[in-house]
This record gives sequence, structure tokens and C-alpha cells, in this order.
Amino acid sequence: MKKTANKNSTVKNAVLLYISGGIVLGLCLFMPVWADTGSPKAQLETTIQDILGVLRDPALKADGLREEKKDKLRRIARQRFDYRKMSQLSLGRHWRQISDTEKESFTELFGTLLEDTYMAKIDAYTDEKVAFLNERVTEKKAQVDTKIITKDLEIPINYRMYRKKDDLWMIYDMVIEGVSMIGNYRSQFDQILERQSFNDLVEKLKEKN
Repeated sequence: MKKTANKNSTVKNAVLLYISGGIVLGLCLFMPVWADTGSPKAQLETTIQDILGVLRDPALKADGLREEKKDKLRRIARQRFDYRKMSQLSLGRHWRQISDTEKESFTELFGTLLEDTYMAKIDAYTDEKVAFLNERVTEKKAQVDTKIITKDLEIPINYRMYRKKDDLWMIYDMVIEGVSMIGNYRSQFDQILERQSFNDLVEKLKEKN
């Protein structure tokens, strides 16, 4: 009877081990992709590689495909850059003084300017190496440091990001060669709005676009 009990116990343990192993394997198989690639650094790297993929695509080099290329880049960028938050930060205290309609139109206009500025910077170094360096993460914010490495120089671009409820990390500022893009625009906008109206600022942005 003792041998039978031991045998039953061994079989029972083997079955439990098999079941638990199957559960673990099943969880691994059905874990969402972001479980392994959910860090700010990983999400940012995916976005930048997608952008570089479009910029390097020989099928999109023709002048007649410029708009198609730009549309592809915009779709990628708008999944990672929070232009509304960037617009709010760039206007600072002035954001509270404009209407919801003005906020929407300004966000669209300023977002286009940011895209064009950023894409021009990246496009100039399309064939160079992008190194993903340090990642500093708190509960709600992160900074990912990168460098564009050329034969003659290195250009640091640090991305400031915040976490959304769905664990998506969004960019709200970029520090390019030590200068905050949003801080720089906020300083410019402050100077303009001290002497001119919000509509005057909008017209100036339209001229840049």
C-alpha cells in the first residue's frame, strides 16, 4: 500500500508539474507584445526605426512621391509625439487664455511645424547611426538619451516622455544639443505675445509652414 501511495503521489506531482508548466507556457505565448518592448526606450527605438525606414526606402525617393512619404512619416510621428501637450507647454500661461477652438487649430499648426523641424533634422542624417543610450524612468515620466553618430561628429537628442494610462510612452519635449525644443519655443512665443496678439502668433506660424 505504501508503494502504491508513493507511486500515486509521484504521478500526481508529475501531473501538477505538467499542468503548471503548461499554464506558464500558455501565459508566455499569449502575453501581449508590449510586455517585452514596453519600456520608453524600446517604444522610442521602434518609432525612430520606423521613421528611418521610410526615409531610407528607395521606393519613396522620387520627387513625385514626396507627399506620400510625408504622410507616412506624419502617421508614425503622431503615434508617439503628443502635439497637444507640446503646444500647451510651449504656450505656458497663455494656453489658458485661448478658446478650445483656438487650442485645436494651434495644436494642428504647431504640430506640423514640429514635425517639419524634427524630420528635417533626422533626414539630414538618414544614413548615419542612431545610438540609444541612457534611460531614466520614474512612475510617470522618462528621458531617453540618444545620439546621431556621424564620421565627424555626434549629435545628442534626448527625448522627454510621459506615460499614458495604457502604458504608451509619449514624447512631450526633445533636447537637441542641450537645447529644449519646447523651452526654446516657449521663450519665443512669450516675447511675441508680450507685444502682439495670439492671432499674430498664429500668422507667424503659418508663414513658417
